Amino acid sequence: MGDFMIRYASRLYLLACVAVPCVAGAQAPWRQVYKDSDLTVIFDTASVVLQSPGTWSTVTSWDYARPRITEQKKQYTRLVERAYVRCSPVRLKRVRSTVYAVNNVLVRDEGEVDPRDQAHMVWDRPQPGTPGRNAFESVCGILTRKRTGSASVPAKTTPEKVAPTKAPARKKPASK
Repeated sequence: MGDFMIRYASRLYLLACVAVPCVAGAQAPWRQVYKDSDLTVIFDTASVVLQSPGTWSTVTSWDYARPRITEQKKQYTRLVERAYVRCSPVRLKRVRSTVYAVNNVLVRDEGEVDPRDQAHMVWDRPQPGTPGRNAFESVCGILTRKRTGSASVPAKTTPEKVAPTKAPARKKPASK
């Protein structure tokens, strides 16, 4: 019986040595990037997509302690936003906003900005000292750590679009 217990304990010890580092190294897909008494911002690291070099598609959730009011006079406590983010300096293009009331009841979904319109949108710079600036600087910290080799954000990329090639222009023969 004693020999069985020693083998069992040693196997359990080996399992713990292998499993604990794996669990400790795992990252939750939603990471808190900002918190104050009125606002908590979390960032979905699982949905990050590299759109082009230096531009990421991100999803953030902004949870408010006190309800906010939409332009249509409806209350909401959560804003889920998809934005393209560039870092250094932080710049954003907000391409989708969805707001929810208490208990995740949908209040309004603005829908996705048309890709043709996105190309003409201005890159916003969040105001210094605001929760938005602090949150997206944290997001950029996570994104740039990922780029330099850390596995904190999964590396998804969108397939590159191949532009159609044009035939070379030919000169017409000179008329005499």
